Amino acid sequence: MSSSRANKPDTAADLELATCLLGAELRCFVMVAGAGSGKTTSLVKALATTVATHGKTLKLRRQRIACITYTEVAAGEIWADVGNNPLVHVSTIHSFLWSITRSFQRDIKAWVLRRIGERIDDLTATAAGYGPRVQQRTRDKNQRDIARYEAATAEVQSVKNFTYGTGSDYPKGILGHDDIIHMATDLMRERPLFRTLVAQQFPFVFVDESQDTQEAVVEALKAVAAQAGNRFCLGFFGDPMQQIYPTGIGPITLENGWLLIEKEENFRCPRTVLNVANAIRRDGDDLVQIGGRSAEVDGVRAVVEGSARIFVLPADGRRNERLAAVRGFVAREDQNPAWADGPDADFKMLVIVHRMAADRLGFGALYAAMNDKAPSAFKDGFLDASAWPIRPFESFVLPLTEALEAGDEFAAMSLLRKQCPLLEKDSLPKAGVAALLAKLRTASAHLQAQMQAGSGASVGDVFTHLRDARLLTLDPRLLAFLDDRAPAQPQAAEGDEDEEDGGREIAAMDALLRCAASEFRGYRGYIQQLSPFSTQQGIKGAEFERVLVVLDDDEGTHVQFSYDKYFGVKAPSARDLENMREGKPTSVDRTRRLFYVCCTRALTDLIVVYFAPSTADAERQVRASGIFPDAAVYDGAALA
Repeated sequence: MSSSRANKPDTAADLELATCLLGAELRCFVMVAGAGSGKTTSLVKALATTVATHGKTLKLRRQRIACITYTEVAAGEIWADVGNNPLVHVSTIHSFLWSITRSFQRDIKAWVLRRIGERIDDLTATAAGYGPRVQQRTRDKNQRDIARYEAATAEVQSVKNFTYGTGSDYPKGILGHDDIIHMATDLMRERPLFRTLVAQQFPFVFVDESQDTQEAVVEALKAVAAQAGNRFCLGFFGDPMQQIYPTGIGPITLENGWLLIEKEENFRCPRTVLNVANAIRRDGDDLVQIGGRSAEVDGVRAVVEGSARIFVLPADGRRNERLAAVRGFVAREDQNPAWADGPDADFKMLVIVHRMAADRLGFGALYAAMNDKAPSAFKDGFLDASAWPIRPFESFVLPLTEALEAGDEFAAMSLLRKQCPLLEKDSLPKAGVAALLAKLRTASAHLQAQMQAGSGASVGDVFTHLRDARLLTLDPRLLAFLDDRAPAQPQAAEGDEDEEDGGREIAAMDALLRCAASEFRGYRGYIQQLSPFSTQQGIKGAEFERVLVVLDDDEGTHVQFSYDKYFGVKAPSARDLENMREGKPTSVDRTRRLFYVCCTRALTDLIVVYFAPSTADAERQVRASGIFPDAAVYDGAALA
């Protein structure tokens, strides 16, 4: 195995990691690698070392090395780095878990039946606990859901083969993303034989972005390692300070005999930005990063100085104007037109979506539907497009529309082959394939037309078309709402716990189905270009010469992040104080991590713009934090 990453010089952490892999007795480990440290390089080196040391034995025993990544993009990069070596299995966590469970069809059926029973029990318990303020529509939906699951119990009995899709549909034998996680981890935790088979098939399992891996997955893999002993190596590569997904486990607890490896180098950030990153990280953990980005000047290699500034400005209606003024100021100060408007502009802006940004980008109604008194799972999942009601747009509708608009028939057909139920092996007609393809072409063209601005098509219309044309298998939860579309209901009052799961979900879904489908265009632009959560480009691993980070709590409904609380402008909430007492993450902890991720994208220059309700208080707190040097803290007067 030979790649540019594998051939890079070893760091102290790489040498330490190799000791876990070289001996006859393997050792599990956790590598904590800060931003810009070359974590992926260490992972590729670990794969290369394992292949070089154990490759012959693995081939003889028909075993492989599993490398689990967070996104398809990351999997593709690592797969290319290892030279498509057949001894290495690189995949996302869902694909890996499905690969080790798909042949256990009898166990899958038993698990699905148990899962359905648990859902019925949960729904029954929820109904029994309804208070007098719960609306009749919520009660009716609860009863319909119970009836749907009861009917599914009988239908699942006759399913011969279960497959894996984007959304679950048990009567049709389709398991969704969440099912795969729950089912595979249940089997690993509960079945010693299953753990043995996993360890025999994959004696080496390396998990990338471990901080964002679900706790259930980590615990299940630990159970495999505990049973297999020193014949199995489980390695986690990640950084708790870069955990920004709420479902991630964060720090990985070391088990007896495990090795903690800290990779402290930073090869990405210039000196000024690295100082900011270490100051942000200071209250999060003990890792202090060293080094910094270097460049060769006149034959001498030296650390790049770069720049890092923060501007504290009023949170008012002139945000765009003020952002332009900041960029103009820095462009003049640094004599760098890349910050200014015009043909030489070249910078990356990162924002956490809020109402004004959503309105500006054209998805204000979509934002309101998924945030205004919506269930917390919708609010959290809206940031990274993981919420189940919007997943079909991000994973299928928009990619298909974009492929059709680009005239890329291969990409369009690949999406349809992967997700369209009409093209499943068991569904393909023995004759009339040409007619089927013509039908798909017509249905896809109609979908493309629906997604155009001004088409008048709502999100509900698109879902109805997907269902009726059988372009995509929709989550049964979506189908239930399509069958029961109704005018908006009065939303639950703040603090009405009875309505949290039922009424709020119904009101949010009603609003979502009424949204213009074309609003997803602006939302996708945010996800791909402006969001630190970017699911397509993987912003956590990305880097840009110039980065502009916008901090703005105003009109935001994401209670898990607050820069006002982070800088001490606002006091912690009662929930924050409760989480502190219980040792759980607070909004300050989550904001610190997100801020660290955003700032460490910069290769040369960093600008932070903090829109604050009280600039005097905010500036005082920013200076007191010591994150930026006093000379790098500016207020509105600098822009006058």
